[in-house]
Amino acid sequence: MNYSIARISSGRVRSFLSSLISFVLLLSLGACSTAGPNSFIISSTAADLPPPRYPDTRFMVLSDTHLYDTSLGTIGEAWDAYMAEDRKLLPDSAETLSVVMDRIKSARPDFVLITGDLTKDGEKQCHEQFAAALGELNKEGIKTYVLPGNHDINNPAAARFLPSGGTESIPTVNPEEFARIYSASGYGEALYRDPSSLSYVAEPTPGLWILALDSAKYENNAGKKWSETSGAIRESTYQWIEARLAEASQKGIAVIAAEHHPIMEHIDGMKDKYPDYILDDNWRLASLLASYNVRLLFSGHFHASSIVMHRWKEDAPAQLRGKYIVDIETGSLVTWPCSYRSVSLSSQDDTVTISTARVDQLSSYAAEGRSFDVEGKKVIERGIGNIASATMKRYHVAQRDIDVVTPEIVAAMMAHYAGNAHFEGEDMLSTKGLGLMGRAVVASYNKFVHGLWKVKAPPNVELMEDNNLTIRADGSWMTIPSVEGF
Repeated sequence: MNYSIARISSGRVRSFLSSLISFVLLLSLGACSTAGPNSFIISSTAADLPPPRYPDTRFMVLSDTHLYDTSLGTIGEAWDAYMAEDRKLLPDSAETLSVVMDRIKSARPDFVLITGDLTKDGEKQCHEQFAAALGELNKEGIKTYVLPGNHDINNPAAARFLPSGGTESIPTVNPEEFARIYSASGYGEALYRDPSSLSYVAEPTPGLWILALDSAKYENNAGKKWSETSGAIRESTYQWIEARLAEASQKGIAVIAAEHHPIMEHIDGMKDKYPDYILDDNWRLASLLASYNVRLLFSGHFHASSIVMHRWKEDAPAQLRGKYIVDIETGSLVTWPCSYRSVSLSSQDDTVTISTARVDQLSSYAAEGRSFDVEGKKVIERGIGNIASATMKRYHVAQRDIDVVTPEIVAAMMAHYAGNAHFEGEDMLSTKGLGLMGRAVVASYNKFVHGLWKVKAPPNVELMEDNNLTIRADGSWMTIPSVEGF
């Protein structure tokens, strides 16, 4: 249908204009704090102390594993509807995790860090299965550390999918049960536990602390259909964090931080379009960490392989001048390209080397002459396309415009998931031949799509190599050849 105002009645004109105004407002208004990296005055006692050198350490990082027990159902109308608008390869989650567990055993890192969203939707039996898989690594002498994501605790969406077409609720876990289930993966051996959250400090190797932070808002899930997507650090937890960082500084212990929600925009326009995918008051935490010489934070949540940095300059508060922090966002094992990271810390030159690997084939696919990489990519493309199409339909965008814009959005998202996006072509989002509502979509999403393609860095953020690099002590970095493991 052509939404030319000359062709529609006055009543439909009003309806159309109302939809257009609502659409533009919805897509253009952000919900995040406007505070910037220089907004927070930190009373850090570590301002004049050099960062402690990292000890020689090797570890691996996974995120957003979203383990799903397929005995909970993979058929029926409810399952089909869920998968039609999802960006996860849930039926393959257990086999993908198994492949990575075997690779970890072969690589024998000092420890493994998993930055949240361990399960599909916080199903208790999925948590127990995930903990059992980590237990196999523990038996091999490989330490494991987890923290919760927005899907993992008090999730009202924990359900069984019935062949008859519906769902039924099944047990999820509360914070205490989460800590109990993962007692062998951080909570049992923690040096410190935050009394207000599931944050903790662990020492995986002498001279290195992991500050594992709980940013999930599971206390807000009661009475909802889905878990709260956004994340925040609780007020009392900030005080707990500073006390732990002050102690580490006094003892000369290097600290790496981890949480589910990224602390910086990885995409220009992220705060406008998807504010739930950045930590609330993100610069407050970034400033606190950096003031105590924390240089690395590992995150997840958006299912993308992306690394960004902020450097504080001469106009920054005294405690932050010359310091930097790197936000290392790791992709999801159930979203193409199913990536994970290996990290080496060197005491000799105080460098950090990061390499990224992916799961591109599964035995079950190979046995049937199929490609997990090819088919998995198509599933995710279809899921993103369905979401984009459904959104535009709600605002009366013409189908012909949807057919033009949707593939462009899908291509940008897939490039961002893989990391190091580089556009080759004429128009990232073309307006040629689009109707008024189609052009409104392009106008609203143009900045974000350019951000996905890494055309421009977000405010206050330095784009970096996303997959394979070495970061020097001064924050400079260089790309390295792609390798699997260390």
